[in-house]
Amino acid sequence: MAASRSLLLACDISAEQEEPWRRLLQELSDAGRKEVEEEYAQSRRRLGISVESVWLLPTKPRGGGMTVVCLEAEDPERVLDELASSDAPFDSFYSGRMRKLLGLDLARLGRAASGELLFAWRDDDGRGEREASKSP
Repeated sequence: MAASRSLLLACDISAEQEEPWRRLLQELSDAGRKEVEEEYAQSRRRLGISVESVWLLPTKPRGGGMTVVCLEAEDPERVLDELASSDAPFDSFYSGRMRKLLGLDLARLGRAASGELLFAWRDDDGRGEREASKSP
């Protein structure tokens, strides 16, 4: 199996959309709703997503802020393309909710979603390791 790569998506989320976004994520992780949880897991396995993490960074005093989604997959850009074009019911539901709540149209992200790693640090066996983007 090839090594996973990470892809980060960052979107503003309004105070009005914060609670519906939280409810959607809660629904996806609710152990009492096995059907939704299993559909989500099947979708992620089919797409090749090994990790999906979501953060909310509050930036406004009355709610809202920045939501950050991190996907790990062998080919994250392909994953977004497949998710955007999928006609599987759960994938369509998820893409629709992303569009409605965050204004994020997965079909229009294209290569722009790949971003550019500018700096990373990892503690590898006690030795610090740094990566930095090399300018052309």
